[in-house]
Amino acid sequence: MSGHLVVVGGGAAGMMAAGRAAQIIAEEGGDAQVLLLEKTSRLGNKLRITGKGRCNLTNDCGVDEFISHLGPHGVFMRNAFARFFVRDTIAFFHAHGVPTVTERGRRVFPASNNAHDVAEALRAYCLAGGVQFRYRSPVVGLTPIQEGGWRVELAEGALVAQAVILATGGLSYPGTGSTGDGYALARALGHTITPLRPGLVPLVVAEEFVSRLQGLSLRNVRATLSQGGRLLGSEFGEMLFTHFGVSGPIILTLSSRGAEALATTGPAELCIDLKPALDEEALDQRLLRDLSSLARARYRRFLKGLLPASLIEVFAERTDISLDEPLGRFTAEQRARVRHLLKHFCLTVTGTRPIQEAIVTLGGVACDEIVPQTMASRLHRGLYMAGEILDVAGDTGGYNLQVAFTTGFVAGENAARALGNGR
Repeated sequence: MSGHLVVVGGGAAGMMAAGRAAQIIAEEGGDAQVLLLEKTSRLGNKLRITGKGRCNLTNDCGVDEFISHLGPHGVFMRNAFARFFVRDTIAFFHAHGVPTVTERGRRVFPASNNAHDVAEALRAYCLAGGVQFRYRSPVVGLTPIQEGGWRVELAEGALVAQAVILATGGLSYPGTGSTGDGYALARALGHTITPLRPGLVPLVVAEEFVSRLQGLSLRNVRATLSQGGRLLGSEFGEMLFTHFGVSGPIILTLSSRGAEALATTGPAELCIDLKPALDEEALDQRLLRDLSSLARARYRRFLKGLLPASLIEVFAERTDISLDEPLGRFTAEQRARVRHLLKHFCLTVTGTRPIQEAIVTLGGVACDEIVPQTMASRLHRGLYMAGEILDVAGDTGGYNLQVAFTTGFVAGENAARALGNGR
């Protein structure tokens, strides 16, 4: 195969890149072929399980707000978003038989709630353009050819291509094929790989009592992560206790904000405000009213009106007040302890779960080595990057898949047009 385009990786970014490249070649009357190389036996493995199988496609917010959810390098995406953004993603999937619905938090899902429909729509997009697929074909090396083009080394044999798009994903969920292959390929070509670490990952805490809270979900709480007095992040929403610590949407977002600090500086403090709608004074008035109305009851009954049942015993232990304490004997100091713990239920975060359990990989190919308008490498002609391999990672809520779709679309479009210019 010579003078053609090779896309390495059959995930969300890779399929979008291959499909868009084939579409451009057809529209411009070219005869180049697009070959997509996938190391596993199926396309879109990680895509098919994202969002617990529902697939949160994107988030329907404005570009500035969207970029604010993409971490320190989010501004890199501005030019690409001008080419393909949220409305384009929604229109694309509608056109390919996947209508969408927008839910709480402006999260966009396929109306079928089935991630397989999304993966199959992208696969059909590729097939319609004549993209060729080759499965079980991991790429083990990429070498630029002096007279132009690339030698693509496979486990068995090699291909020659005019251009290559690397869309190999990150390090998370290795069972789907995301094992960091693209980082090694890019590094061997001289690209800088910023430190790789887990993003959108559960947090591990030191307190042993969390195992007793396993399965407890808290809604409408505020979690604040800090380290040595420095605020790392604060989020409002839903979280979950696990046997090792905490997880859930707001914890996953905080994990990305604090991953580097946890890895380099040590433990951090996670404080949960169980009553964020009430300030200290309003909460104290609420407690006084409850104590007055329950004067003949005991502490256990008092806590039932404030907390989920599975949290009561641990909460009582942390206030050092017996569950059988008569409320008629409750002191102002005891009330202050309850009030403080309701606003500051704090845990010691010792680290994150392994990167293999993370939703995304933080770090990757340095953005300043990629042309943001085209996704082309600044180091090598005919080399493009798309998806999680880039050092751009977002919060939970559809942000990361939009980055994959956008970078894939832009890389495929520009790689195909570069082939035309070469012809």
